[in-house]
Parts: sequence; C-alpha cells; structure tokens
Amino acid sequence: MKFINIILSILSVICLSCSGDEEETGISAKTVIIYMAADNNLYKNAQADIQEMLECEIPASCNLAVYVDAPLWVDMETPRLFKIQSGELIPVKQYGSHNSASGDVVRQVIFDAMNNCRAKTYDLVLWSHGTGWLPSNIFNNLTKSFGKEDGFEIEITDLANTLPDGFECIIFDACLMGCIEVFYQLRNKADVIIASPTETLVAGFPYGEIIPLLFASSPDYTEIARKYMLYYENQTGVLQSATVSVIDTEHLKSLASLLYSTVAAGNTGAVHDKNNMQKYDLLNNSIFYDFMDCIRNAVYSENRIAEIERQISKTVIYNGFTPYFLNKLEIINSCGISIYVSSGDRQLDEAYKQLEWYIDTHFIID
Repeated sequence: MKFINIILSILSVICLSCSGDEEETGISAKTVIIYMAADNNLYKNAQADIQEMLECEIPASCNLAVYVDAPLWVDMETPRLFKIQSGELIPVKQYGSHNSASGDVVRQVIFDAMNNCRAKTYDLVLWSHGTGWLPSNIFNNLTKSFGKEDGFEIEITDLANTLPDGFECIIFDACLMGCIEVFYQLRNKADVIIASPTETLVAGFPYGEIIPLLFASSPDYTEIARKYMLYYENQTGVLQSATVSVIDTEHLKSLASLLYSTVAAGNTGAVHDKNNMQKYDLLNNSIFYDFMDCIRNAVYSENRIAEIERQISKTVIYNGFTPYFLNKLEIINSCGISIYVSSGDRQLDEAYKQLEWYIDTHFIID
C-alpha cells in the first residue's frame, strides 16, 4: 500500500488547500476501479457489463468507479469516468479525445478515480483486449499486450511503470494475461492478481455476481474466480470455455530465485517433447504453454522439479479450467500459469529478454 498511501497524502494536501479550515472529507472503506478500454469491437460488451454493474448494490461505505472509452456507444462520444451509485451512472469527469491504450491515460484515470473516490483500499479491473506479455504490433494477428485502440497497445512493461503499487487485487478481464511474465512484471502492484492463461470469451466476468464479493469486508478473491468458472461451466457447447487463476504475488520472487539457481546450476535445457505439453493459445505455432509442463520438460533434476512444483502450489491459490476451450483446445494439465516457449522468432526472443522475469531468472525455453 506504500505508493497508494503516498498518492492519498498528496490528495489530502490538495483537498486541504482547497477547503481552507474545513475538515477533510471522509475516506471510504474501499474503491474498485474498472478501466474499460472499449474503443474497439468490444464496446457492446462494455455496455452489457456496465448494465450488470448498475444492478449491483454498492455499500454506502464503498465506491465503484468506472472509466469507459467507447465512442461507438450511443451518447458516449468521449471517454468518461463515472461513479456507480444507487443504480445510476454519476458523471465524475469527462475527458477530451484521447487514447485509452496509453500509459499516460491509465495513470491519469487512476489518479482521478482515487482523487474523487478516496478509500483505504483499492482493487483494479483492467478490461479490454489482451495478449499477455507480447510486445505491441509484434504479429499481425497478435497486436496487443493490454488494450487496443487505433493500432496502439500498452506493453506490459509500460503498464508496470504506469500503475501505482498497493492494490489489494488486480483482475484482468482480457485474453492471455495469465502468464508468468505478466504476473512477475506486476508482482509489486497488487497482493493478488486474477487472470486467464487462455483467451477469454467476450462475456468476460459475471459482474453482477463478482461486484458484491469485491466489496465484502474481507474479500475472498478465490471465490471471485470460482464464480467466473461456475458461470462458464453452466453454459453449453462452445460457450463452456474458461480458464482462470488467482496468484499470490508474495511468492513470485521466491519462484524466480528458484529458477535462477536451477539455470545457474546447469539443470535446464531445450524442451524435448513440445507436442505433448499443454498449450493455451490457438496459434499454429504456439508460444503460450503450461508453466509446469515446460518445467518437467526443460529441467533435468527431479528434485528441482519437485521444489518448483511446491513453490507453484504456494503461488497459485486457485486454478480453474473447463475440459475444452472453444472445442478446439483440450485442457488436461494446467497449473494455472502459462510461460513463453520460443517460436524461433529472434525479435520476439530479444523482446522477452527485456522482461523482469527473464532478467531475474535467465530462463528462456527453446
């Protein structure tokens, strides 16, 4: 909470300088910030999700702040920040034309939300397109890390530099964000991160069910993931497709240290059985594979594999998945986290080496 407390201190000075001798306004128990980058083909889904949020009862001691950039939505020509209260969208701030797939915009919106909905604790939901850690515009068919607008995307390194530390939970309502590279890059940003190692269906999270859970006095973030899984398990056909994991970020540094010592000891090599490893993407030449499947294939020492598996069990506090995704991808072995396996693309491999996960582990799988 250190960085967020610094922000609150700054905001206190702003409030006091504006109010003279008046008492500082009260601080809420919790604010949930939902950042919806929907200036793309997801704008109708943004409308549907906001309608679910409007039907939720928000405790008087809490705030639900929703930023929406969806100009294709009727009456939403420019991005806006709202507060949802008593079933209504209450305008907080209207922005000029800007690109929501920009780190500067994310930073400003979060500052505005905290300024107008001050609280002791914060959660953040990042809602948009996503393709994990991948650099922007690296592939024509994989063109976003998080967010997509007018050909721009936010790379995960930029997102990490943009977000303040100290969220209780960050939820990615976006595809393929459940990879070790994203979790590790954002490890100091939140106590818990919820994301999917596969793609996600456009319906996303069932907000009508998870919003009340986020505002519980002691939120059980694994229950939010269970609600997500239950929603999709109750669907039929191809709609019965979902994966989600809940990560305790406290254990990620120890996992990286374990991998670094494994590499340093010469106990790793090339993957020897890629065809039988669990993959999470639908590409012809897959690059998102199950973390533990990769470890079992790339690490020589059985004792070290067991150590890593124990550390993963501490890190992944919930892991849910349906047997198939879109009837195209069978999911059998899933530890809840994906990892990059090189496709032989030198540009992509070089970009990978700029990530904190690689810097701290020197671990890349060929």
